[in-house]
Amino acid sequence: MFAEKGLLKAAVRSLPVDQLELANRAANAAEAESGGDGEAEADAASLPLLADLPLFSASSAPSTVPTGWQPWKVNRNKTPTRYSLTEVDQRTVLHAEADGSASGLYVPLTQRDPGTLRWMWRTRDVIRVADNAVGHREDAPLRIFVAFDGDRNTLSLKDQLMYEMARITTGREMPYATLMYIWGGKRPVGSVLNNPHTDRVRMIIVDSGTRHTNEWRCHERDLRADYRKAFGTDPGKILAVGLMTDTDNTKSRAEAWYGDIALD
Repeated sequence: MFAEKGLLKAAVRSLPVDQLELANRAANAAEAESGGDGEAEADAASLPLLADLPLFSASSAPSTVPTGWQPWKVNRNKTPTRYSLTEVDQRTVLHAEADGSASGLYVPLTQRDPGTLRWMWRTRDVIRVADNAVGHREDAPLRIFVAFDGDRNTLSLKDQLMYEMARITTGREMPYATLMYIWGGKRPVGSVLNNPHTDRVRMIIVDSGTRHTNEWRCHERDLRADYRKAFGTDPGKILAVGLMTDTDNTKSRAEAWYGDIALD
């Protein structure tokens, strides 16, 4: 899942500690090559698996990340994105502020069949120079991840080697595949992109450009249909859901808000 050159070296140097972080670190070969390690705020093995995603709107403590959402860092050399709960339009939402930064939140879930993913989000900023098919411009003001299980015996030799190196170095399994919904900079809505460093992460652009900035955008996605569209096969069980606002590659700034995210 890393770039062809230096695959083993990158795999050994990448030390992520949770499933979504593993996918993200594998998808960012340039960061792995720079020697960064993935870091989680808590040991993923000790975290409870939840049946549902905690709702931001149900949180009663402003300015804190809601219970059940776990923070993770892309690597220790990256400035983390700032996340906090705030009230907007009479509802509690998650506020994200990125300034040349990258980090996220995720929820480890009890395995479940793919259904419908619903969420709402809003951004003040669009990263005009971002291009999610190009490694050094791969940023987004809004992202939602879904990590899936699957049959690793069907992976290419390169990917199997990467997965095995990740298991040896971290003691944990990488997700078989990760589907990502993003707000793109200029590519058209509906575009499906391979991550520039691994085909085990596919991105679907659900909003793009400046047309709907500063508006709440509501989305409802059929995960099974989207997975088939992105990967050309049926999905396995869902393992986790996460989000990230990142501007580290383009050295830009973005302010965005996430409303409730729900799986049906």
